[in-house]
Amino acid sequence: MPRGPNTKTEIERAALELFVSQGIMETRTKQIAEAVKISEGTIYRHFESKDALARELFMRQHASLAEAIKTAAAKYDHIDEQARAIVEVYCNMADGDWLLFRYHQVNQYTLLRYLDPKLPNPVSVVVEVIEAAMKRREIPKDDANVRAAMALGIVLQAVTFKAFGRLKGPLIKHRDLFSKSVIDILHLEPAGK
Repeated sequence: MPRGPNTKTEIERAALELFVSQGIMETRTKQIAEAVKISEGTIYRHFESKDALARELFMRQHASLAEAIKTAAAKYDHIDEQARAIVEVYCNMADGDWLLFRYHQVNQYTLLRYLDPKLPNPVSVVVEVIEAAMKRREIPKDDANVRAAMALGIVLQAVTFKAFGRLKGPLIKHRDLFSKSVIDILHLEPAGK
């Protein structure tokens, strides 16, 4: 019996569930097929391999997050508003599809090595926003990568806490605290000055 046009999406969602609950390496295509009630061969009509499926899910989310951050930051001319907008994007994307966001966060160390350098990168976008703010003298001149790491850490560590059940509910309810903390970090004078 032929499957509908949503088969690829169903495969992706089933794979996400399994990848998050038991890990990419531990997940078998047979389990994905059983979850969708399809043959294993149907998976291979849509994806070259389980690893290709895992990479595609990661890369799509990575690029989507980068584009959303870039679009949000471009609406504002000052780093404080840009920081608030970026925090809001992270919170909304995490709350909008927690499974996909968690998958992306948990698997970045494994899958970033496959990243196409031409693909939009959320970290690079944040670094560029910070560098531009430094050039405009809105925040002290410093290492933009260090500032980006510190700023992103505020939101992404909260994502980790949520992933392990230490933080409950939507992240957006913490948006104001996250934003204030990020802005404070961006305005800190460099050490030794």
